[in-house]
Amino acid sequence: MFRSFPGLLAAALLAASGVVPSPAAPVAAVTYYVDAAQGNDSAAGTDSAHAWRSLARVGQTTFHAGDQVLLKAGSRWSGQLWPKGSGASGAPITVDRYGDGANPRIDGGGAVADTVRLADQEFWTIRHLEVTNQAPATGTPGANLKDLRGIHVTGTGGRTLHGFVVESVDVHDVTGEVNWIGGDTADNAPGIHFKMGWDRSKKTGGIVFDSTVANLGAPPSSPAVLDGVTIQNSVVANTSFAGIVVKQYSGDAPGAVATGWGSRTSAGDAKFTPHTNVVIRGNHISQPGTAYGCNGVYLTGVRHAVVEQNVVYRAGTSGIETYFADDVTIQSNEVAETTPKAHGADSNGIDADKATTKVVVQYNWSHGNGDGVLLCQFSFGDVVLRYNVLAGNTRYPLYLHSDKAAKAKVYGNTLYNDRGKNLVYGYGTSLTSSYDITDNVLYSTTAGASLTTSSTIHYDSNLYGGASLPVPSGDAHAVRADPQFTGTPDYTVGTPASGPRLTAAYGLRVRAGSPAVNRGVETSGNGGRDYADTPIYTGKPDIGAFEVG
Repeated sequence: MFRSFPGLLAAALLAASGVVPSPAAPVAAVTYYVDAAQGNDSAAGTDSAHAWRSLARVGQTTFHAGDQVLLKAGSRWSGQLWPKGSGASGAPITVDRYGDGANPRIDGGGAVADTVRLADQEFWTIRHLEVTNQAPATGTPGANLKDLRGIHVTGTGGRTLHGFVVESVDVHDVTGEVNWIGGDTADNAPGIHFKMGWDRSKKTGGIVFDSTVANLGAPPSSPAVLDGVTIQNSVVANTSFAGIVVKQYSGDAPGAVATGWGSRTSAGDAKFTPHTNVVIRGNHISQPGTAYGCNGVYLTGVRHAVVEQNVVYRAGTSGIETYFADDVTIQSNEVAETTPKAHGADSNGIDADKATTKVVVQYNWSHGNGDGVLLCQFSFGDVVLRYNVLAGNTRYPLYLHSDKAAKAKVYGNTLYNDRGKNLVYGYGTSLTSSYDITDNVLYSTTAGASLTTSSTIHYDSNLYGGASLPVPSGDAHAVRADPQFTGTPDYTVGTPASGPRLTAAYGLRVRAGSPAVNRGVETSGNGGRDYADTPIYTGKPDIGAFEVG
C-alpha cells in the first residue's frame, strides 16, 4: 500500500524558491484488519468491516511507526506472513489479533522457510499468533526435515536493528533439520547432518533471531546486530532443531569470508560483535512429540542476556545453552527430562559452554535430566553456579568439563542424587580447569555415588549426606551428616498455565536444627537471596540452596 502525501510537491517548490517550510506533522498511525473468511484484498483494510483477506496483501504493504496489523481471531491462513517496514522507538509496528476466539493461525506447511518473517526491519511487536511450519511426513523418518522456522527475525549486515517483542504466541510443529557443528558425517541420517560448521548449524526451530550476509564472499564491514530482543509468555512445542535460538553470523560456510562476528578467540576479542540485550522470559518450551527437538533455548553470539522463569521440558541435548556469549544470567527456570536426540551426545539441563564469560546460573530447578548442569567452557570462560536445586538427574548431577583457561564458582546449591552413580563428575583435561565447590549440600540416596577430585577442584564447607557418600580429603571444613530435609522433591513438571514449579523443590529445604545451619562460609556478591527468595544471610551462612532464616 502506498500513502499519498499531497504536500510533498508544494514543499519541493518552496524549497526551490529558498523558502524553508515548517516541519511536516508526523504521519498518523493506521490500524489494518485481516479476515481470512470475510475479507477482501480490494478493500481499504482500515476497519473490521472492510478487512483485507490474504497474507499476500499484508506482505505487499510497507507499514510505518505505530501501525497495527490485526488478524481476526479464529482465522487460519497457509503460507507466509512478511509485513514490510519498520517502526520507531516508542512506536513499534504491532501484529496482533482482534475479536473473540482462538489465536489466528498461520501454517507454513513446510512450503516456506519462515512462516512469520522480518528481515532488516526493526521496532516490531508480534502477539497472539498460532504458528506452525510442518512439512508432510514421508515413509522415511526425518526425510521431511528442512531449513524451516516458525518465527524468524534476521538481518543481513551493516547496522543495528532495535526493538523486538514476541509475546503470547503459540509456535508448534516446526520440522526443521538438525545440523550439528562438528561430529562425524558417518552418523548422518535423513534430516540430521554432522560437521556442518558454525553458520550452517543450529538455526532452525520455533523462534529464531539471527543474522547473515547477502553475499558470503563480500560481507559488509559490520554485521547486523539485533538489540533489544524480548521473547516472553509464549508456548513453543515440538520444534526442531530448537525451541528458541539467538545466533550471530561468523563467516565459516564454504566460499564465505570469515568475519569472526559470532565467535570468540578471547574474552577481549575485538571482532566479536554479538546481539545485545536479550530477554527470554516466562515461556513454556517442550519437545516431547519430536525425536528431533534438541535445545530448548540456544543463545550464541549474545551479550547482556537474561533467561528466566521458563519451563523447558523433554528437550534433546540441552535445555538451556549458552555458547560464545558474555554476561548471561540464567535464573528461576525449571528444566526437566532432557534426553539425547538426533544422534546428539548430551542431555543436560543447563550448559555454560564454549567461550562464555560472566555467566550466572542461579535459582534454577533442574531435574530428571541426564546431567543437571554441564560446565563445558571450552577455550576459556567463567561461570557462577549458585542457589540451584539439582535432583533426580540420571548421569552427572554436576558435570565438570571445561578447559584449563576456564574457572567456575559453585556455591550454595543442593544436589540430590536418587538415580545415578555420580554426584560431581569430571575427567581428563577437563580437570585442569579451576572449580571452587563451596557450601553445597551433596546428598545421595544411592550407595557408592562418586565425587570426582583433583588438585584443581577445591571442595570446602560442603555437607555430605546419604548412603556412603565419600568426603573429599581436601574439604577441611566438611560436614558429614544427615541434612534433615523437610521432605522429598516433587518431580511433576510445570505446565503453560502454572509456569515453572520451583516450589516442587521445597522438600529439600532443611529443618531448623539441621547441621547445615550456620555452618557455611560467607561469599561476597552472592545475589542477596537464596533459592526460595529468602534474604541471605540471616546470621551465619547456611549450607545449601535454602537459608533457614
